[in-house]
Amino acid sequence: MQLPQFTELHAKQLSTFLNTQPQAMTFEQSQGYLFGVICSPDPLDVHEWVDVILNNSANELDEETLFLFMAFYHQISEQVFEVGYKLPAQYDSAFCSQWSQGFLTASNAYTQKLLAATKLDAPYKEALETAQATLSFFALDTQLISQIASQNSMNTLQLCEQQYDLMGDFALGFAELVEIVALNSGLYNDDGWDG
Repeated sequence: MQLPQFTELHAKQLSTFLNTQPQAMTFEQSQGYLFGVICSPDPLDVHEWVDVILNNSANELDEETLFLFMAFYHQISEQVFEVGYKLPAQYDSAFCSQWSQGFLTASNAYTQKLLAATKLDAPYKEALETAQATLSFFALDTQLISQIASQNSMNTLQLCEQQYDLMGDFALGFAELVEIVALNSGLYNDDGWDG
């Protein structure tokens, strides 16, 4: 079956569906999570990532909803690898918090493995740590974000808007960075990379 083009209507349907599922990720968390999954050097099978989003109830999914998830994944994948991944134009604290939480859930699995690679040189480690910290910044506790802002003599909104701008920059090149780091870690080779 041909995957449908993922539209605003589909996004609303998926968002509504996720809101009815106990302990499932929100739509925004799912966006961040799928972005992280798509950038991974270890591709996940469709049922594996759907299972994480739905908190282990992927088996009960009807075909139409599964295709919606797959179209959503395809849209994000296209953005990551073809047109450039773009976050919404305006900073929104609720969106950022959810997106960063989802991203962190997906990326921790492979960034920890890459950062622990003995062959990986320090500049690569620093680049990956910085990128992950930037993209997951809004998963931090709001009190901690306020504390960071005051330590930098900024108000919280200034800091958040600045971080959001950086997030957009890092999101554009994160998949490429992960690929470079993975290849330099000695854990993957060109044949083992599925981008």
